[in-house]
Amino acid sequence: MSEIESITIPVAINTRNKLDKMHWAQRHRLRNEYCLLVRNQMKLNKLKKSDTGGKYKISILTFRKYRIRDFDNLVGGCKQLLDALSHEGFIWDDDIKYIGSPKVCQEQAKIESTIITRKLIT
Repeated sequence: MSEIESITIPVAINTRNKLDKMHWAQRHRLRNEYCLLVRNQMKLNKLKKSDTGGKYKISILTFRKYRIRDFDNLVGGCKQLLDALSHEGFIWDDDIKYIGSPKVCQEQAKIESTIITRKLIT
């Protein structure tokens, strides 16, 4: 049985509505910011990059300071994060055959952050 590995980044996930209003260069900078945060957490937690073709069960829990967003808006906002996870090797690829349907949840909290967990599917 494989263990669950997780990283925590100190930002809440943007919503799909907010991403749609961004210029393409802003979205690119946001993905690069997520890449930096993911890379840093992988090094701090001593997590190895995913195996070639590795299939993972992914869970994303975001803590929001203000109001809770509707589900489709929240899930759509995860695109830049999933791209960053793939780019940094936390997951092999963000294709559905490698990560299935990621579980995405949100809670209200005083401090914004996001916890991403992965479990290798054997």
